[in-house]
Amino acid sequence: MEYLKPYDHIRGDPNRASVFLVVYSDFQCTLCARLAPNLKAVWEAHSQNVVLVFRHFPLINLHDKAALAAQASEVAARQGKFWEMHDLLFSEQTKWVGMDGKAFMQYLQNAARRLGLDVERFNRDLNSPEIRELVQRAWQNGINHNLPTVPLLYINGKIYEGPADFKNLDSVVRLQMLIQRQYHTCPPLVVSPDETVTATLLTTAGRIEVALFPKQAPNAVNSFVFLAEHGWYDDNPILPDNEGRWVRTGDPSGTGYGNAGYTFAVETAPSLKFDRAGRIALYNSGGDTNSSQFFIALRPLPDLDGHFTIFGQVIGGMDVAQSLTPTDRLLSVQIHRGGK
Repeated sequence: MEYLKPYDHIRGDPNRASVFLVVYSDFQCTLCARLAPNLKAVWEAHSQNVVLVFRHFPLINLHDKAALAAQASEVAARQGKFWEMHDLLFSEQTKWVGMDGKAFMQYLQNAARRLGLDVERFNRDLNSPEIRELVQRAWQNGINHNLPTVPLLYINGKIYEGPADFKNLDSVVRLQMLIQRQYHTCPPLVVSPDETVTATLLTTAGRIEVALFPKQAPNAVNSFVFLAEHGWYDDNPILPDNEGRWVRTGDPSGTGYGNAGYTFAVETAPSLKFDRAGRIALYNSGGDTNSSQFFIALRPLPDLDGHFTIFGQVIGGMDVAQSLTPTDRLLSVQIHRGGK
């Protein structure tokens, strides 16, 4: 795999993953200790699709215990317990960071015992020339490549400099996963403007029946039908709207930022306005950014006229639409064509 090196410590299956999180880290670094559990939580949430990779960059010129802590993790790795030692060192960093050398050595021996390691072997390997050289080489590698700092996180080969809390990292990973499903161009014509087309939205709360408007919004209906028939809407989250204006879905990532990989212009028809509940429209983020997300208006919303493409109307199950919450899901969209 292009993102992996022979010396990497890896969580996950590289042959199955679509997202690679590669972190350069130092066990004595405070920010590294804050990041580590968030990376672990993101990996656990998406373990089928994400690989987490750890690389040492101990700042041995700044941190007095960085090298020895890294050595301890490598010795633990020889006994199949790298990640257990990794998690323990970071979670207990505040306990050992202020210790003197002798106390820290005792802490590491106790840690090895708690993790079920062969302590005699652990002690023998801890200061072996091979292990010390491995850690020194990791530090030198960081210097040679001008790594700016730790923690340094790469997501699919690109440096990530955004917020490092779980929620934001999880959103970035979800969007990276979505890339695998996206399309590169607008879909081919699959619906004639003269067709009669309806759809059934199957949700965890029940069924919603929809009449579509291919004549007034041909591009929107064509895109919606294409995506529905290719499973894009299967098991989509319901996105929250704190003002209770609409129910939104169509983003498999659940972040509210995902789309089908293509965008197109807003279509407006003089005969279609947000003058009633049940209008179905494509959600956009401004300008010509129509894509896969859509919403069902829960009441008249005249302030939206001219800004969003109305492409359908609920003709059955409006009570279901009004009952949907972010704990529900859109299970699938079934398209029905009645001819011209």
